[in-house]
Amino acid sequence: MRRFQKSRHTIENWIAELENGENLVIEDPLPGDHHLIKRYRISKSDNATIDPTLLSLDGNDRAALERLGTANLEQAAKTALEKVLAGSAELGATLAINQADLINRHRHIDAIGPKLAVQAKVIETVEKSVIGQTEVRLLYRAQGKPRASWRQVRPFGLLYGRFGYLVASIKRGAPLLFRLDLIRKAESTTDMFEPKPNWDFKKWASESFGIFHGDKLIDIKLRFKGEAAKRAERITFHPSQRIERGRGKTLVVHLRCRGHRELIHELCHPDWLGSVVIEEPDSLKDEMGTYCDALRSTYGGVAD
Repeated sequence: MRRFQKSRHTIENWIAELENGENLVIEDPLPGDHHLIKRYRISKSDNATIDPTLLSLDGNDRAALERLGTANLEQAAKTALEKVLAGSAELGATLAINQADLINRHRHIDAIGPKLAVQAKVIETVEKSVIGQTEVRLLYRAQGKPRASWRQVRPFGLLYGRFGYLVASIKRGAPLLFRLDLIRKAESTTDMFEPKPNWDFKKWASESFGIFHGDKLIDIKLRFKGEAAKRAERITFHPSQRIERGRGKTLVVHLRCRGHRELIHELCHPDWLGSVVIEEPDSLKDEMGTYCDALRSTYGGVAD
């Protein structure tokens, strides 16, 4: 009902049609099933007229199956799971590419801002290496370099912001960021690698305000005023966020994160311009001043 936005009556009719067509077989419950759970298997028939959307995976389905694939399953179960997953697009490809197709089919939905240009085959190859914990070879043209070169990396996951990035390391080095649109080719290898002990990709990603992790982890205090305070109250800037009411109907936001340059970009957005003050730390105030001087110098102004 949630997936197709249909009433219970409609879903029950669908199930009845499948049963009448002898395409739906009732399965025995599994140990641990709730007493209200019913399991069905859709059998193949020469006269089958099954809606293909019933046999497809949505994002939640695929994520659950991929998590199951990392469990200690019997070989027969692993083989069956691989066949199911092989028939649908990888999650990253769906996010980066299929999303655009979905938007194009709806006249009342559109996407604005810079667009990510990336090859579906590259994401599919990278994601399979992430899930299988195998190294991957990339033909990569780093920013500022005239041509691409091959390098073999250990992939940990994908990050999406203004652009898409592969988080990977070269041998046992620190995690690095590779822009997906700068990867010309990706080739799988059979070289297995062990994940870093006590290292969690999602936790690592959540430490930074944006994509980059080069800065130190610092405590930040921002004060929003006026209408901006009302807007900021409804926004989660970072998982570490803590807010409190301040003097004069202001809103104080406390953050603990990296990625200071990306935070500065956010604070320069017209929504906050003139309505937010960096109260702590002094190092971030200085960095903001340097950034503003560079903008004035670059775009025709004169630095003070």
